[in-house]
Amino acid sequence: MDINALQTLLFVPANRPERFDKALASGADAIIIDLEDAVPAAEKDAASTALSNWLESQPADSVLIRINGTGSPWFSQDITLCRSRAVAAIIVPKADDPVALTELAHLSEKPLLPFIESALAFTRLDAIASAPNVARLLFGKLDLALDLGMDYPPPAGEPLDEAAFLYARSQLVMCSRVHGLGAPIDAIYTAIHDEKGLTDYARQGMRLGFSGFLLIHPAQVTPAQKALAPTSAQILWAKHVLAAEVREKGAVVAVSGNMVDLPVMARAKRIMELIE
Repeated sequence: MDINALQTLLFVPANRPERFDKALASGADAIIIDLEDAVPAAEKDAASTALSNWLESQPADSVLIRINGTGSPWFSQDITLCRSRAVAAIIVPKADDPVALTELAHLSEKPLLPFIESALAFTRLDAIASAPNVARLLFGKLDLALDLGMDYPPPAGEPLDEAAFLYARSQLVMCSRVHGLGAPIDAIYTAIHDEKGLTDYARQGMRLGFSGFLLIHPAQVTPAQKALAPTSAQILWAKHVLAAEVREKGAVVAVSGNMVDLPVMARAKRIMELIE
């Protein structure tokens, strides 16, 4: 599994083993089996045992696991479970301690994907991104909103205003680039059956520099994949830009009244690579 190529990651509660195979068949790039928030404390041991048994029959690098926090009573058993060859990477919740991440890297050779979801984590973002084995950063929007006392999510029926998260999202993108990580993965979209909202949300994230995002229901997989693909307008624009590049032999040129220089040509080439 190429961790940097993952775009759609679907959560599955670890206490619902009957859903594991269905999630794998959903078409998502990867599934995250969640031992943390999705599982009540009273069910965590049983969920871990069921997951361990299921992993024995899975091929190598086939799933990701969100463990319980490094200071939780279940951390040690989660790390033991993650040594399975079926586990491709470890999702680390509420990651705000670079030292704890470094210690985790010493316990497991697996790639680490820290969830950035608190004010403290953002103040330590450079140290978290440079910790050993960290491959990509994940945005935990709901926990960050809770930590900051934000009025989010709004009551049902009111529009979701994502502008308040622009600063946080941009920090994740910039930091990932500086430290040579894969592009970060954006937070969940909470409305399960809102295809238009999901599409707008995903495309906004891509404009900021995210290259994937988290899903909470199989019904979101197909709309998410469509949203992440280049639009017909983008493809047409890219073709016009590249045709102008050939015609003008790479010189700065105007296309549809807009200047096109080397960075714009590179963007057009990237769009065409995505569809090929």
